[in-house]
Amino acid sequence: MSKKPVSPANPGNPSPSGNRRERLREEQQRAQRERRVRTILMSVAGLAVLATVIWGVFALVSGVPARPAAGSVDESTVVIGKADAKVRVDVFQDFMCPYCGAFERANSQDLKAMVDAGTVRLVIHPMSFLDQQSGTARYSTRAANALFTVYKAEPDKALAFNAALYENQPQEGTPGPTDDQLKSLATGVGVSQAVADSFTKMANEAAVVQATQSAFSSGVTSTPTVKINGEKLAGDPTQPGVLKAAVEAAAR
Repeated sequence: MSKKPVSPANPGNPSPSGNRRERLREEQQRAQRERRVRTILMSVAGLAVLATVIWGVFALVSGVPARPAAGSVDESTVVIGKADAKVRVDVFQDFMCPYCGAFERANSQDLKAMVDAGTVRLVIHPMSFLDQQSGTARYSTRAANALFTVYKAEPDKALAFNAALYENQPQEGTPGPTDDQLKSLATGVGVSQAVADSFTKMANEAAVVQATQSAFSSGVTSTPTVKINGEKLAGDPTQPGVLKAAVEAAAR
């Protein structure tokens, strides 16, 4: 008598060993990604240190004032909110960084509400160290330049444009939105066509370079880095409520 074939247990469901293999694969991919980002950060940080040394020598010889002290703002930041707000929130970001996108999704509404209430002065540091993730398209630089352009011409539209850029954030390894698409995103939040058309002049590329160099010179090693009144935020900034709770505590 022939035996019937034995049906596998739980057909269609992954086995425990399969789940373990999948988790291991995901952990390995995450570790590879973290190593790649650390390599990029170290390379850019090294360039930033060199630039800082050169600038320091130049300032000493020529009498040009050194960079602004910690806690001040300069041409390489986008500042939104009242100067006398109780809490200053610094956000170091790169428009190609997926974790920055997660931060934006978790906190954008809270930040806008706290800025509107006069509780928070938001200082955005748009960086470009992930340019190579968009190949030759230099998306991080182009997006950051566009934000600076909007901020300097129509500052009341800057926060909405920042949000629109993250709502349309590209995946790493892709070119990202074209110049025309960046213009459409800007006009979609009320930026004038003339300002949007000026993006391609790249008039604020130097500000992007300075923002990146200044961030690494100040000790920033990853994005998003969030500081509350100059102190790095404890906890995961991509988790909803973490930033809001820290701001409320600092405002007491």
